[in-house]
Amino acid sequence: MENWMVYHGYNELKEVERWWSVDDDESRMSVIMPGQVAPWAASLIARPRSFLLIHALFSLASRDLERWVMTFAPAFMDFVRHVDEEWDMLITCIKDGTIPDLEGIDHVRAHLQVHLHANPERATELHEIGSPSSCAGWAARVWPKLRVLVATCSGPFAFVLPKVRFVLGPTIAIRGRGYGAAEGHIAASYYTDDHDIFVLHTEDVIEFLDVGAEETPQNILQAWDLEASKRYQIVLTTRDGLWRYPLGDIIEIVGFDTNGGSPVFKYAGRKSLSIRFPHTLISDSDLVTAIQAISSEDIIQVHEFTVVVDDRKSPTTVGYIVEGPLGSKLHLARQKLFDALAAKNIGHLRARNLGRFGLPTIRIVKPGTFMEYRLRKAEKLGSGAGQIKVPVVLSQSAAIEWLEERVIQEL
Repeated sequence: MENWMVYHGYNELKEVERWWSVDDDESRMSVIMPGQVAPWAASLIARPRSFLLIHALFSLASRDLERWVMTFAPAFMDFVRHVDEEWDMLITCIKDGTIPDLEGIDHVRAHLQVHLHANPERATELHEIGSPSSCAGWAARVWPKLRVLVATCSGPFAFVLPKVRFVLGPTIAIRGRGYGAAEGHIAASYYTDDHDIFVLHTEDVIEFLDVGAEETPQNILQAWDLEASKRYQIVLTTRDGLWRYPLGDIIEIVGFDTNGGSPVFKYAGRKSLSIRFPHTLISDSDLVTAIQAISSEDIIQVHEFTVVVDDRKSPTTVGYIVEGPLGSKLHLARQKLFDALAAKNIGHLRARNLGRFGLPTIRIVKPGTFMEYRLRKAEKLGSGAGQIKVPVVLSQSAAIEWLEERVIQEL
């Protein structure tokens, strides 16, 4: 699990980590590594909620944070929600210099306690500022030196950015982490303030397949074979031995960098994240584009969502499960959502006229539902909550049932 970082000497930290052995973990448990605000032991907390709260504690105890580094933008809001819920407890711990009684931290408690000292002045300062929900620009008041949040915030992760901006305030920048996968880093952000455009930038070997081509060596393309406005699947070969592995990610070429000619592209979806209907295949990128069309303060201010096949009634349709505040023109949502889908594929309109495709459904879940989804899944997988994504298309029946139990309104 990645630690939360103040970002002093981050590159040096990664170089050190490259040569670390897990057998030496005990020797550095009490060490605060360059670029981090909590002791190394905090990285070894397996319980997601405890992981977030311990990092929150050490982060709040310091006034000197300069940079937040998160995996995904929603993870930052998960952190903020935990701080809001446990605000009084966190302030008390900072005042008294005590580590809270949380599940799954007994094996690291002593290593954490070494670095947490009673700080009544800081506790008083935080008390006067108030919890994250008490004011706009909360983060800038809590950490005067904070300059930037770095996180993946493109595509479906962009919906949470208005909430992130409310917490950060107007002076703290939001920067993308580039584009990559668990298998390897692929590209860097091309523009400072545009989180959706990337330029190929990696030490690994990247090749491509036309989205319509069979996955054979004969159809492999190189960067110089690509054409603007066309879509391709990424094929990755890493220096660690992964050979010509199709990632399943689809990208769309928007041009080529004037310095060196590297492909410039935007993410266009996952090959596996699509919904098949008799009349067409709906990609995850089309589903994202459609809900972007209705995400507004007067309809639904979408914060997070997922899409399921809704076959509760005939004809079957797409069903959006959404978290976010509702506006005064909520009655327009379903039709506008359908219009946005039909604008991407006229086949939806023909199928609806023939009674073969229903108007999309929209179900609203209670606030915090998708945070709970990430924590629940992280607990089940033994993974960090910050590494869990809510898929654009959800097909697991147990997960769908869990979300349906938290629906508070259907449009």
